[in-house]
Amino acid sequence: MTQTHAPQANNAPRHDWTLPQVEALFELPFMELVFQAASVHRAGFDPSEVQLSQLLSVKTGGCAENCGYCSQSAHFKTGLKAEKLMDADEVIARARAAR
Repeated sequence: MTQTHAPQANNAPRHDWTLPQVEALFELPFMELVFQAASVHRAGFDPSEVQLSQLLSVKTGGCAENCGYCSQSAHFKTGLKAEKLMDADEVIARARAAR
């Protein structure tokens, strides 16, 4: 197995990649790349923990864009009740509470 990452005690992102190292990563079989990524991840995080995340819609419906796939667009009847943009202080408070 070709090791394409250098062990780092502080788990800081690397910014010293050489072109051959990047090319070696690109050429790895996918499952080997997944294995190496998991190994790096496990070195810095408890593998038994699950990260919880929460989505918050700061503005629902009424978007002026016409993306065609998005239920937020005002160009389509989606049944969504449009809500105005949330106040920035409320967004910050909700984000802090979710942590």
